[in-house]
Amino acid sequence: MLVKTKKNLGSNAIAREGEVHETTPTEKRLSEALLSSQTRIRIAELVSRRPRTLRELARLTGLSVPGVLRHIEAMSEAGLIHEDRVAAKLLPVRKLYSLQGIKVMDFSVGGLTILKVATDRAAKVKGAKDLEQHAIDMMLSRRRTKDKVRRLARAIDELIENEAMLTRGIEDLDLTDEERLILLTVFTEETVDDAERVLARIQGVKEARRSIDEALAKARRIGGK
Repeated sequence: MLVKTKKNLGSNAIAREGEVHETTPTEKRLSEALLSSQTRIRIAELVSRRPRTLRELARLTGLSVPGVLRHIEAMSEAGLIHEDRVAAKLLPVRKLYSLQGIKVMDFSVGGLTILKVATDRAAKVKGAKDLEQHAIDMMLSRRRTKDKVRRLARAIDELIENEAMLTRGIEDLDLTDEERLILLTVFTEETVDDAERVLARIQGVKEARRSIDEALAKARRIGGK
């Protein structure tokens, strides 16, 4: 899955209980093609759910038909969009646009972008009852996922705020630039041992553990005043 705040959103994977499907090179390429435009993400998700006409896409995106067509043409060149010409008794002859062999799902909220591009792994369906049940399961799953994404967005906002408060707190202390860097490394790595390795091997700090202990002790003295 593409989670971008990070909105990127690293390696793309779809997670179900107990299993993880790694992103294929094709899925990664398509994700990168979509990320250049929020409008294209929206169009891709719409035609991923079902085939759509230009007029319907224009109404749903707020663009003009020529505006939608420009995005469609760009996405077609990237191998995203498939065009079909449909004739039926109830419908005039028209062009329909869809995604073939992949699914695109966009659960972005606020400043968080979560985009999933996945190879279509649909199983065979047996009978109309299965279709109805799958439709119900799909709607419930979509609602649960949206709720989880909203909670994730709030959690990320809290994380960003806490990191900003940490940085401001260290900057407000009467420390040298080197001591500030050491403290930021200590507080942003998973463990003190990790911070020591980063400072010693990457930053080139001599006697990294001693430097950490001295910086922490000084921060405590200043903070206790």
